[in-house]
Amino acid sequence: MPDLPGILSALLDLPEMAELPTWANPETLATLAAAAIVVLLVAAYLAFRVVKAMVFKALILGLAVLLSLSLWDQRAQLQSCADDCQCTLFGQVVQIPVDKNPRCA
Repeated sequence: MPDLPGILSALLDLPEMAELPTWANPETLATLAAAAIVVLLVAAYLAFRVVKAMVFKALILGLAVLLSLSLWDQRAQLQSCADDCQCTLFGQVVQIPVDKNPRCA
């Protein structure tokens, strides 16, 4: 069985195995961390704008598809209703002129 306390102490000694560069003092690292936060916030804002634009485009496309499908369905109903002169389009009664269908006089 491996020596668990020895492995743990070796892992805890890891910072001593590597040395940070001389420019990596606490003030510089704090400045770099603040700059990284600002860069991440700007990136998040830009990503949000792109996603927002994509969602908006997808919503418009979805609405166009739904409207197209509903119009296609209504078109099929209008073709079949010319025989009995009882036509509706989205629930509204459509009057067929006599010159278009003499059976609807």
